[in-house]
Amino acid sequence: MSSIQQNQQYILFRVAGETYGVSVIDTHEVIRFKEPRRIPHAPKHILGVINLRGQIIPVVGLRERFSVESMAPNEETRVIVITFEGKLTGLVCDAVERVVTIPAENIEESAEYQRSKSVSSIRGVAHLDETDSVVFLLALETLQEEIALDSATP
Repeated sequence: MSSIQQNQQYILFRVAGETYGVSVIDTHEVIRFKEPRRIPHAPKHILGVINLRGQIIPVVGLRERFSVESMAPNEETRVIVITFEGKLTGLVCDAVERVVTIPAENIEESAEYQRSKSVSSIRGVAHLDETDSVVFLLALETLQEEIALDSATP
């Protein structure tokens, strides 16, 4: 049975031409890109940390995390600051598109998306009624676990 019981609002954003979504409930804010300070010996997808009004938060490059070619930030590049289990994390995306309500019946969650290392950050897919487009929904717990593991590795 799906863990999503009702319609939810999602922020849709683009990474390398694909559309992804993260729940508005899990979103702290969306900010313009600011260059993170690199962390020595951090994995490539952990771009560094930024100071967000006195709070230091890790920043994940979604292009790097999804193994697609890196791109220099431009005017559309945004950092979606998500909150998961009380921890803030910045997710760098190519552009934020819009906020939509996705009916629960349009979302297909599947363990198959999480079995492969390359797609472990995806918890499911959704389709939007007005178009034939597919939206990949992020698994925030997986991203947060990766950051915790990566920061524990010397």
